[in-house]
Order: sequence, then structure tokens, then C-alpha cells
Amino acid sequence: MRARPGDLVEVVGAGGGLFLGHVGEGRSVTVVEELEAGFEELAVTLYQAVPKGGRMDLVVEKATEAGATGIVPLLTEHGEVNPRENKLDRWRRVAEAAARQSLRLRVPEVREPETFGAAIREAGEAGLLLHNAAGAGAVEDAVEDAVGAGVSLFVGPEGGWSAGELEGAREAGLSVAGLGPYRLRSETAGIVAVARARAALERLVRVEGGV
Repeated sequence: MRARPGDLVEVVGAGGGLFLGHVGEGRSVTVVEELEAGFEELAVTLYQAVPKGGRMDLVVEKATEAGATGIVPLLTEHGEVNPRENKLDRWRRVAEAAARQSLRLRVPEVREPETFGAAIREAGEAGLLLHNAAGAGAVEDAVEDAVGAGVSLFVGPEGGWSAGELEGAREAGLSVAGLGPYRLRSETAGIVAVARARAALERLVRVEGGV
């Protein structure tokens, strides 16, 4: 919005490409060259138990900025929020605005709410359950084998996972990882998990690609 004629700006094309553009008169933009698009192809899906209040808006916005490619509202045993249809529409608008602001090449898909059981069956061995259990390894270590397939991050509610959910996740083949020594709020955990997983995946791609 602040660009003036003669300025160079980065623009995202309708097909998802990233380009350098030259601003002309009347706010027209002429493409000069295509830019490196980065690591958008690495899938990071966040299965987030919906926090109380309006905090899911924050999760969707910041997870989008951090690089989530998909966001799934998660219905859990200890969760207190079952989102209404109008909430889903709002979260999709939040994701679109955040993607534009952060120059994402694609808007993350905000999907229909899923039960925990259905979600872990869907994720399978690509799933990573965030849990502050003793001895749980770091997110970065758990995503080492995820390059190519991507990773699905499961973040529970303030009340934590139930014993049945923990057992179900184990049977479905999910790995367990932690986010460090501090107890984070549910919405903070989701944002931090996406950022750390995305950074770890990008580092692995650079190393394997010799960058």
C-alpha cells in the first residue's frame, strides 16, 4: 500500500509463485523476475485443541505466520470448546489475512473440527503428540524423519491429554515430544511447536541439499 512508482516489491502470483515486481503508474506492477520460493512444500499440520475465549484466532494467525500448511481444530476429552460454524469461517479469514501479511505463497487450509480418534488415525506415524511427559525428546529430534512426508503436530487443551488419548496415540503410531522445561498455555504451545518444527525441517532440507 505504501509503494510508489519506481519501487521494487515482492508479489505472490495466483499460482503460488514468488516474484519481484516493478511498480508503475496507477499502481500497476510489472514482473521483473521469479524469486526463490523457499520451503512451502514442507507440510506442517497443526491439530490444535480449541482454547477458550478468542484465543484460537491468535493460534491461527501466528501458526500461519510461522509456516503451518494446515490447521485442524481438535475435539478432545478435556477440551471445553466445540466451535460453531461461524467460528470456522472466521478462522479461515484470519488465516487468509495472515498469509497475505507474511507473504505466504498459499493460504493454510483451516479444516472442519475433528475428534481426536479420527485425527490420530489420519495422521498415523507422521503424527507428533506434544506432551510434557518425563523423558520426552525435543520436537526438533522427532521431525528428523519427516522430510518429504511432513509432520502433524497435536496440541492438547489446558486440561491435558486423557489416559485414553495417550494410549490411543501410542497405538496409532504417533511419536511423543516436548517443548522444553516450561509449561506453556495451549495456544502458546501450538505456535511454538509450528515454529520449531518448521525450522527443523528447513534445516534438514538445507543439510541434505548441501546448502
